[in-house]
Amino acid sequence: MENTNHLHASDSPALTPNFFFNEDSFPDFGITDMAELEYHSGSEEEREAEEEDDFHYDNQPQQQQVFDPGAWFDILKHRLSSSPGKINRESAADGTRELWANEIIKLAGARIIQSQGIEFDLPSLLENPFQLTGGGGDDSGGRDSTGLTEEEAKNVELMEYLLDCAEKVGKGKFDRAAVPLRLCNRLASQTGNPIQRVGYYFCSALRQRIEGRGAAEDEDDDRKPFDSDAAVTLPDKSAVEFRNRVPFYTASQLAAVQILMDNIAGETRIHVIDLRICSGLPMIALMQALSSSGDSIEMLRITAIAQDATEEKFIHGSGRRLAGFARGMGLPFSFNVVRIWEPPSAHKDKLGLQPKEATVVFSDYALGPMIARPNRLHEMMKLIRSVRPRVMVAIETEANHNAPDFGHRFVETLFTAGAYFDCLASCMEGNEAARAAVESWYLNDRIRNVLVAEGEKRVVRDVKIRVWRKYFARFGMLEIGIRGLALQHASMVIRESPFAGSCLVGLDCKSLMIGWKDMPLLSVSAWKFMKAMPQ
Repeated sequence: MENTNHLHASDSPALTPNFFFNEDSFPDFGITDMAELEYHSGSEEEREAEEEDDFHYDNQPQQQQVFDPGAWFDILKHRLSSSPGKINRESAADGTRELWANEIIKLAGARIIQSQGIEFDLPSLLENPFQLTGGGGDDSGGRDSTGLTEEEAKNVELMEYLLDCAEKVGKGKFDRAAVPLRLCNRLASQTGNPIQRVGYYFCSALRQRIEGRGAAEDEDDDRKPFDSDAAVTLPDKSAVEFRNRVPFYTASQLAAVQILMDNIAGETRIHVIDLRICSGLPMIALMQALSSSGDSIEMLRITAIAQDATEEKFIHGSGRRLAGFARGMGLPFSFNVVRIWEPPSAHKDKLGLQPKEATVVFSDYALGPMIARPNRLHEMMKLIRSVRPRVMVAIETEANHNAPDFGHRFVETLFTAGAYFDCLASCMEGNEAARAAVESWYLNDRIRNVLVAEGEKRVVRDVKIRVWRKYFARFGMLEIGIRGLALQHASMVIRESPFAGSCLVGLDCKSLMIGWKDMPLLSVSAWKFMKAMPQ
């Protein structure tokens, strides 16, 4: 018998929050600061030309990849200077606190730059209260002359070896990379603190790159990949724990659902085109909101896009669950799966658009995976534009993992991984099995793909909201400001989380940014189409 564990409106995750909310309290990251972290080498003319091509796509074989030492140190310096605040040890009652992963990485990067004799004005967050080269510190409390605890000092050393190894690997000096790789391995651990875990998986990726094997060609790894679809679709306890404990996903999805609701208010026939439905949790939240809105819904129609046979198998299971929830809420409901093979733009007729329907598009990490196939992404955007939805809401990873230069990719991936591993250490403490599964399958697979694979095999090519803005502009899309209830929902989830003090919620221009400590990790943006395409 079909499982119909109905979720009623009363079980809704507070879709109408009642706490005081002030939009001005949200930090504005500003496009000139947070969104300009992407580094471009070369002259001003070369940078402008490079930015015309929003998505770098490099099919060169691995041995031909260029490593620019200037770019390597420039991106390190940029990362050291990009933190919005100082390292503050006075947050704990005893005046101490452990440095988080990305602070450790920044200290290691500063030492690497110093060791090269490169002129660089170290930012104040690293100068005070620490002295990076020793002397003058207070040794009390188990701290050395630099102000670090023994564990922190070992963590900084580990990251120094890792950065040194990566620089040599990037230059193709594989024999010289063996020494720092071996030293890094001695300090790294798959079950240690966040930095030790980061070191473990990055060492593994560097070793694979040295051996010349693509991430998908690791003969020693016969596990089923812990991909993002499986993380939210399969009934895996680790995946469920991951989604339940880390507050980013619920916050972003409730904000996205509210944006959809804002654009279909008062409508009785609604059509949602979901580009990557996975488990369908956002659609369940949408059903709850519609059920409690007071509007007389004549039909809620969801069309799920299947881009390959594997996705289609997952989608049908999600459709059955959604139908069960709709029955429990008394919502007239229709679910359809549309196979989108090449080219997507040729399938508009299969969507079954109806003139009296309010059509919206929801993209939950659906567009980023298409960057590796730019023609397919272009065709998908043409399809979306042809639908002329009232709004398109997109949730995407906020990271730059698409640079053609290995050194740039390594540094960016290291900081992103540092934030995720640090987050999991806090949010999943006490559930080591689930935490290890997420790290060793999902995060490890992404790290290996970004750092080891090249050309068509490198499918993890995340870009930041700045790049998406430029790309969407080509299709006549206008960014909508996210405010009101959408911000309330995101803020509510974060504030009610046990980890509220470590979560970041803010605005980059009109888009919502959510992350960990000082690191934005995902964006929620909303878009409408101009009547005419820009010339």
